[in-house]
Amino acid sequence: MSVAAASLDQARIAEAVGKLRQYMTDMLTGFVQCRSLPGQEMSAAAFMEDALADLGLASERIALRTEELKNLPLYSPACCPDGGRYNVLARHEPRSAGGRAVLFNGHLDVVPTGPHELWDPAPFDGELRDGWLYGRGAGDMKAGIVCALAAFKALQELGVQPAGAVGFNGVLEEENTGNGTLATVSALQSAIAAAKLSAFDAVVIPEPTHERMMSAQLGVYWMYVDIVGRPAHAAYMTTGVNPVETGLRIVDAMKQLEHEWNLPENRHPAYREHAHPINFNLGQIHAGDWNSSVPSVCTLGMRIACYPDMTIEAAKQLVEARIRTVQAGLTDSDVRIDIRYEGFHAPGCEYDLDVPAMQLLADAHRRVAGELPQPTALTATTDGRHFRLMMDVPVTCYGPKVQNVHGFNECVSVDSMVRVATSLALFIHDWCGVEPLQA
Repeated sequence: MSVAAASLDQARIAEAVGKLRQYMTDMLTGFVQCRSLPGQEMSAAAFMEDALADLGLASERIALRTEELKNLPLYSPACCPDGGRYNVLARHEPRSAGGRAVLFNGHLDVVPTGPHELWDPAPFDGELRDGWLYGRGAGDMKAGIVCALAAFKALQELGVQPAGAVGFNGVLEEENTGNGTLATVSALQSAIAAAKLSAFDAVVIPEPTHERMMSAQLGVYWMYVDIVGRPAHAAYMTTGVNPVETGLRIVDAMKQLEHEWNLPENRHPAYREHAHPINFNLGQIHAGDWNSSVPSVCTLGMRIACYPDMTIEAAKQLVEARIRTVQAGLTDSDVRIDIRYEGFHAPGCEYDLDVPAMQLLADAHRRVAGELPQPTALTATTDGRHFRLMMDVPVTCYGPKVQNVHGFNECVSVDSMVRVATSLALFIHDWCGVEPLQA
């Protein structure tokens, strides 16, 4: 039978989570030490499998097979070979049916670090300093995964388990395509359609939202602009055509379009209060191979954002039109400009925070923090889009406070982790119900 909600009050749950503080820091340190850069995530996948096994949960491996995903609407052009990589999915099943189900979804991959000598402490040490745990991926988003596991463990420590299904999904490629979560969503849809599995009633993604709840996210896509000029000896530079100079003109055109999309009259309602929601980021530039030669090729790698009410295809057309305008203004017709797409092809969307699951999560946070969490329209993309647009299941991102995400000295607040884990434990308790751990 289920344990009545009143039999596990907030104080007992908070105390149980608080006792797991060392468990959380130790686990996060080990997790950070898994150098799960794009295409190299399997050490983190194995680490998560072990963590789930310690909670008594068996894991299923969902292989990333890009060819099988290409016809799905949220597929993004791949950046890494499949290489036998897989997601890790575990599901707690209660003894008796009836409780509501929740899935915690989190990504295992991390972005590159830049030069290690510019970090203090080193990016993969997982060092704890003054209440902050440092390392690449510490905040984005291994801490959030640890919070969800600690929430589940805290209930076990109190002698109960969720009376509804609870899933944990550790995925690949959130940082460049989203195809990891896409693979799991596709597998879940197939299993649900075949009546092999019941659906999850809610999804929580513990991304580092500074203890806020995501209400919207931007669309994002990656593009590469290859500019082919005409090489020449620097002594006769005027006989050549420098593609870098053309690239700089394209960057200027992109900054102008970015400015226009950020104008108040052009903003989506969810982003009215943001100072600068749309960012066209020049993330990579590659050109030349000799200081005394006019380069032959310049490649720009850019991340483009758009509002939730603009499709990715529409954004691509508008951006390409600006690039072609630059090309039309060139004095030398020999310059060739090619545009290709690899990586994110991620539409934006809005999230309903008024549905029962999200209201219950918000109230759990209020009981811990003393006030309701602020809704936040993210100026990035997350894997939430797959659940919102493909499964139409209630979903949000909610996770701990962090600093320097994607920068040097990334870190997460351990106090915030404890608060988030407590909120998640309360949410599981109230959303799923609980039953005795032992039959």
